[in-house]
Amino acid sequence: MEVKCPQCSSRFNLPDGLAKAGAKLRCSVCKTVFPFQPEPRVSGDELPGSDEMPPARKKQRSGRPRLWLAALLLLCIGGGAYWYFAAREAASPLTEQELAKKVELLTMRNVRQYYVDNEKVGKVFVIEGQVVNEFPQPKELIAVEAAIYDKDKKPLAVKKQLAGTQLSLFQLQVLSEKEMESFLNNKVEILSNNTNVPHGGEVPFMVLFYAPPEGVAEFGVKIADVQDIPSPKE
Repeated sequence: MEVKCPQCSSRFNLPDGLAKAGAKLRCSVCKTVFPFQPEPRVSGDELPGSDEMPPARKKQRSGRPRLWLAALLLLCIGGGAYWYFAAREAASPLTEQELAKKVELLTMRNVRQYYVDNEKVGKVFVIEGQVVNEFPQPKELIAVEAAIYDKDKKPLAVKKQLAGTQLSLFQLQVLSEKEMESFLNNKVEILSNNTNVPHGGEVPFMVLFYAPPEGVAEFGVKIADVQDIPSPKE
């Protein structure tokens, strides 16, 4: 079913299984969230001028990129993406030894930290990099844990973050804290970049500390979790 964004008029294909009245949708172009309101179904005979549709219009409709279908499927708030993440949560916390074994062949590269002056929240402490999968089999839902410390190596703040997203410098400078956190936890981006990560594949990550306290002397970041690809029987 075709859906039109009421804000920017972008059109997307919505699977019939998700076409429920009142379902919340987010436009991937202008980010507007709007409720789905199905239009009354009519037969082809009742469509005025359906046989006279210009060939160019028909070609445009049939040739619409199928990428929009996957994007809008994942953009349905409260839909499949959120169910997927909930279903993949660990049943119980792991011991340090179990976690070390679970993530032993995940490595990090290009890790760096820097400050950004944001016009809404002030100073932001940024930690970013990439996680590399050195396991022979694909992995998914890689998470990192970052911390900032004072000169005595006491943690000032600790934060866990799913990998898969990063913001541009411009976004770091102008977005609000809520907008930045929404972007970094966007299930669509995470499912696009942090599932079925092959051997040698890389996943970007970014962790933000807003208005960090004075006295930050160093930072640390480690792999906090990873999931195996579920087998067809799971």
